[in-house]
Amino acid sequence: MATLQLTFGVYLLILLAIGLYFYFTTETQRLSEYLLADRDVGTWPIAISEVSSVASGWTFFAWVGVGFTVGLNGLWFSVTMIFIIVFMYRYVGSRFRRQSESLGSITIADHLSLAVEDERLSFYIRVVATLSILVFMGAYIGAQIIAVGEAMDTGVGIDYLAAVAVGGVVVGLYTTLGGFNASIWTDVFQGILIFVAAVTLPVLMIMEVGGWSVFLSEAAAVDDAALLDLNAGLAGQAMLIATLAWVTFAFGTIGQPHSLMRLQAIRSERHLSGAAVIAVAFQSLRLTVPLLIGMAGRIIYGSVEDPESVAMVAIVDFFPAVIAGILLAAIISAILSTSDSMLLVASSDLTRFYEERIDPEASDTELILLGRGVIGVLAIGGIALAFLRPGTIFEIIEFAYVGLGATFGLPLLFLLFWERTTGEAVLAGIITGLVTSIGNLYLVPDLFPILVWPLCLIVIVGVTLVTAADGAGVADVPEPTPQRVDPADD
Repeated sequence: MATLQLTFGVYLLILLAIGLYFYFTTETQRLSEYLLADRDVGTWPIAISEVSSVASGWTFFAWVGVGFTVGLNGLWFSVTMIFIIVFMYRYVGSRFRRQSESLGSITIADHLSLAVEDERLSFYIRVVATLSILVFMGAYIGAQIIAVGEAMDTGVGIDYLAAVAVGGVVVGLYTTLGGFNASIWTDVFQGILIFVAAVTLPVLMIMEVGGWSVFLSEAAAVDDAALLDLNAGLAGQAMLIATLAWVTFAFGTIGQPHSLMRLQAIRSERHLSGAAVIAVAFQSLRLTVPLLIGMAGRIIYGSVEDPESVAMVAIVDFFPAVIAGILLAAIISAILSTSDSMLLVASSDLTRFYEERIDPEASDTELILLGRGVIGVLAIGGIALAFLRPGTIFEIIEFAYVGLGATFGLPLLFLLFWERTTGEAVLAGIITGLVTSIGNLYLVPDLFPILVWPLCLIVIVGVTLVTAADGAGVADVPEPTPQRVDPADD
């Protein structure tokens, strides 16, 4: 155990070193550099970072738990999400990148506010959007720190409470120091380790079971779960509700601020096609392999107290201490990748709110200092939420993921693709996304998140039709301009 802990400690020091590097260079002297890397990130870093930033505690904890309990039923979510990722890169990315540069927006909340021409509505949008970021990102950050605590407790042998504190402090420190560049390049480093862990672990577990054929036979023989059934043994109304829940959960992909920031930061919209291929390949891997880990864990370990910890237990069981330490670092890196991106998004929105509405004369130095302070406070808040543990990692992430998608994704899509969309409709969409996500979860939990999307769609379309004649206008999407792409810049 001492060797494993030493390996993991060295890994954490590497992450801090990356943050220190960008802190001591000129990359964080201006706000646009600190928060968005000056919109100058190449194809590979953007693609790998984008995948790493959404891998999170979801992939190696929540999604492994899904594989353990319902097996291939989770593919409804996986397949839907892959199609949405293709749509986002193919149709949304270029238009969003172009309009973002035209408006000078740094985050999605910033973008929606700046896109509306009416000053009063723009202010309301920024207020509600910033509140939504705090609600959903706060929950998301807490879920990641819970996952860090579980990983270090189960795998590394560090007490859960101490692990939560250590993980939260490390991610807060390197993000505070290095900003978006630190987030991007730690994500690239971590993404490579994630790939190694995702490929290696299920192969060893399936070999332990007896090979692929034996694995399929054993999975089919599990008495109390239809692990190989896409419908999880359900039929009729129950099957329909379960399937719709997975599909509508995946719709949240359209509005994840930490992913959208990477579309804003890419060097040129022409880099998006290459980034899309890389991202879809990595996403396909992370959305399917953890299900196999969970299913193999069900066969090897049978009933366990916490299905979400199966991957951690398996790594310790199947690898020598040094390798286990590296792979545990890879999994925890996935969690930290999401945490740093979320901290940066929330910090960006609060900083922009301060700059736009409280002190327009504030210098970049003051704003960066404020941004770093916000990251520190949010990291502490995430640690506090991890101590409280209001639900499983899956439950917390599902709420945050859907909430972000409905609150920001739908208004953005209407803004980019429907010219009649008004400022009033954008504001109504953000408010409805926030309210319906919370309301659906707490008032009709059995149908969460199925009710969120139709209600948000009805409100945005309805308000647009009512206010189309004299409502507040929104910014146009600029036409694409020819840009030379140098492959060496990637």
